Amino acid sequence: MTLFLLPIGARRAVVGMTLVETMVCLLIVGVLASLAGPAFRDILLRQRIATVRSDLTTAMQWARWEALRRNAPVVLQRRSDCAALLRTPNDWDCGWDVVSAASGEAQTLQTFVPPSGVRLTHAGGGSILEFGRNGMPTLVAHKFIIGHTAEAASSTTVLCINRTGRVRTAVGTTTC
Repeated sequence: MTLFLLPIGARRAVVGMTLVETMVCLLIVGVLASLAGPAFRDILLRQRIATVRSDLTTAMQWARWEALRRNAPVVLQRRSDCAALLRTPNDWDCGWDVVSAASGEAQTLQTFVPPSGVRLTHAGGGSILEFGRNGMPTLVAHKFIIGHTAEAASSTTVLCINRTGRVRTAVGTTTC
């Protein structure tokens, strides 16, 4: 910024930034934003996957506790009422409901909806994950694969559930 001083008695004028200086500043801001964009996108992707992992783990632990408390089976059941294209019965992209059948009829206890852009698959387990009245899964083992809809396996997270209901997390692989 340049200051022009006028002779004594005249008014002082302060001249601001020129158009060229303004364009250079905007160019620098644009370059910095373009460098930060991909890193910010990766942070958002990892956060969405972590959110689904946390929500699914919480839902499983809560369903186990409800099965023990109610002395009745409680089921995590995939939702199919969203606009996402569910290609197979193993796709849980729409989310899941925690359902209890304690009184003979199904009662939805809680509904979970994952953020957009996340792919959730219950590999080999189908559309339900049932916890018996003892709080243990009725099938031997379950595996949920969480990843981004358009990304490779490097951002994939797998939740492995053993026969006792213990949840283990594996990152960057699709195997337990």
